[in-house]
Amino acid sequence: MDLSLLKDNLSDYATFGKNIGTALQSIPELLGSILYFFDNIGDISEATQGGFEALSN
Repeated sequence: MDLSLLKDNLSDYATFGKNIGTALQSIPELLGSILYFFDNIGDISEATQGGFEALSN
């Protein structure tokens, strides 16, 4: 096995490890955003409706 091939394969795994780590760390923030949206959907829809009415006038 050529050493450069081994080096390329290992660097691919290192890149994957960095990327998946970042993705897994952002899951709690994503879940918090989703919960915030559903907890405040009434206020959000009122703000959207008010903005739409102001835009259409």
